[in-house]
Amino acid sequence: MAQIQYRFSDDIARFPSTEFYQGRLRSGLQNEHHGDILMESIFPWPMKDGRLIPYIFVPCASEEDYGRSSKGNAGQALLIQKIISLLRTARESTEQDAKARVVSSPSIAVLTPYSRQVSQLRETPPSEITTSTIDGFQGRESDIVIFSTVRCNTECDIGFMDDPRRLNVAWTRPKLALIIVGDRRTLETNCSLWKRAISDCTHVALPES
Repeated sequence: MAQIQYRFSDDIARFPSTEFYQGRLRSGLQNEHHGDILMESIFPWPMKDGRLIPYIFVPCASEEDYGRSSKGNAGQALLIQKIISLLRTARESTEQDAKARVVSSPSIAVLTPYSRQVSQLRETPPSEITTSTIDGFQGRESDIVIFSTVRCNTECDIGFMDDPRRLNVAWTRPKLALIIVGDRRTLETNCSLWKRAISDCTHVALPES
C-alpha cells in the first residue's frame, strides 16, 4: 500500500520514497505552486523547466573540529548564517523603495547530528530560527530544513552519519525545501547512500566567507 503524506511535494518525496519506503511514499498535496513562496527571497534556488528545485546541496570544505567526542564545524555554521540571511531577504519590488525587506516566513529549522554543532549554530542565527539535533527533531516539521552534516576530514570518516535513519529524518522534515551543507568527498567516499543522496541533489555553490 502507498503511504500518502501531506507535508511535502512529490519532488521532495522521490528520494526518501526510493531509498527508505520501497517506492511507496507519495504526496497528497495538490498545490503545484508550493515553491512560489521560496522565490520571494534572494536565495539562488536552481530552476529546471520553469520549476524550482527544492532539494539542494551546498558544498563546504571547512574542516570539522578535531579531538572531541561531539563534532562541530565553524565554517559550516558561518555558511549557514549566510544561507539564512539570503532566505530571509526578499527580492526588491518595483512598487517599494529599493531597500530589500526582510522575509518573515517561511519557517526555517537548522538540523545537525551533533550537539556540539547545535551550540555553534545557536551562536549565529536569529533567535526565531529553530536549531536542533536530528534525533531531537523527530515528529516535527519546518517549511525549510537546513542540514549541517559537520563531517569534513582527510580520512573521510562520517561516524554515525552513516546511519540511514538520520538522513531519512532530515529529508522528510521540510514542507517546502531541503538544503544540505557538507563536504562531498568526506560524505560520499565510504557511504553509497550519501553518494546517491548528493548526486540526487542540485549543487548550489555559495562563498564560505
